[in-house]
Amino acid sequence: MKINNTGLTGICAFVALCSAFYLPQTKRPFDLIGVKFCPQTANMNRTNATLAQRELDKKYCAYEHKLLKEVWDSKQFEASQPLPESSFVIRNIPSVKSDRIWYLVSPIAMGIAYLSYAKKCEDNENNAHLELEGFKSTIKLYGVNCREERDFKTQAVKTGWDKQRVKSGFISVEAIQDKLRRQTEIQDKTHELALKQFATAQSTEDKLTSENQRDKHKADKESHEIRNKMDQAQGSIAQDTEKKAELLQTLKEYEGGWLHDMVIGRMPIVIYGKQGAYKSYTAACLALLKAYFQDAQIVSICDPHAHQNQDESWRYLIPMEPEVYGAHENWDEYAQGITDAFERWSDRTLKDSPIISIWDELTTMGVKLPDLAPELMPKIISAPRKANDNTICITHSLTNAGLGGVAGMSEAIKEGTLRLKLKANALQQPLFKGVLSGWVDGEGNEIDELPVTLPEWFRDAEIYQLIKD
Repeated sequence: MKINNTGLTGICAFVALCSAFYLPQTKRPFDLIGVKFCPQTANMNRTNATLAQRELDKKYCAYEHKLLKEVWDSKQFEASQPLPESSFVIRNIPSVKSDRIWYLVSPIAMGIAYLSYAKKCEDNENNAHLELEGFKSTIKLYGVNCREERDFKTQAVKTGWDKQRVKSGFISVEAIQDKLRRQTEIQDKTHELALKQFATAQSTEDKLTSENQRDKHKADKESHEIRNKMDQAQGSIAQDTEKKAELLQTLKEYEGGWLHDMVIGRMPIVIYGKQGAYKSYTAACLALLKAYFQDAQIVSICDPHAHQNQDESWRYLIPMEPEVYGAHENWDEYAQGITDAFERWSDRTLKDSPIISIWDELTTMGVKLPDLAPELMPKIISAPRKANDNTICITHSLTNAGLGGVAGMSEAIKEGTLRLKLKANALQQPLFKGVLSGWVDGEGNEIDELPVTLPEWFRDAEIYQLIKD
């Protein structure tokens, strides 16, 4: 049996409203006492006692006062001189319990009413949709029927007129047959053209599919190549890390580790000695190793003979694109390099990435730049450490004149620099031997004039090849 949603909605809404109206009629959950004051007449022994009692009852006993039973039982209204209980008429009014089922009837009935109304709206919408679809189908069928009927009538009219034209001699049967043949050819051509269009569209889709598959194959191949490169890069990084560890261990084990401390440490280095003692090449080797182990950038080379040394001692440093000052004895450029270094040291901090600066020909600098040169060595001792700058200086002698004309710096130079004196023979050929001063060994002892040698692999070409591979 089909449920009438409209009627069910109305009934449930009515029940919900009635139960909601009934709910405020709260039942009394407590006991009451009805009290009447009915005093006895004092004329009990007289003839008019009944009339007197009726008058008293009419005046007092007609009114009943209700109060809580527990209040009456607790005698809260008892007077100081209580009246006799015979003068009161007491009626117990028991409590009436409320029926809690009405608290459920209202929301349940309203919920059913809501669901019924929602179902009614849904049915109305579905019926409207079905009615619209039926109307659309009727229109389509009627349109198709009219079109077919129109085409049929048109063809019948044309055929009838063609017969009339043939009968009247306006056109021959052969002409009509030729007309029908041409119409058939046009239809065949149209059909053939449609087939070609479908074939072209299918060919285009096949081509797109093929191109997509080709692109996918290409992408997969490129992805595979990228993964291989990443694997190779990770392997190269691991190999480079292992190589760094081995080379670092070699430096630590060589002659007590003095070479390791010069490469890893940030203390300014002064390399001095005779001409041909391998000073500039040693500075280049230290710079290459510092750049490799500290990830430091070589930012400047101040050398008045840079145009001659760029293909010799600086040949592996120039590709790292440092700023070169002073080539072709240009001491104005050299002075600019000092000024730029002062600005760089005042701006940089220890948090900045490490850098390397090289200073060559300090002896000649003191003569060529008498005003500016004496300021360089005090700055090198105090400023580069805070600026995270690895400073390497090259000179011929460890004298005031050999350090740029500075005066009164002997103690500061001893405390603040590592000094490596390299030796050469009479033919100005390097002996790869020297004396190191200012180095502190692993026990914390400062060793002055420690005899050292440069290992056979400590050559710029071999070091460059080692860190490059």
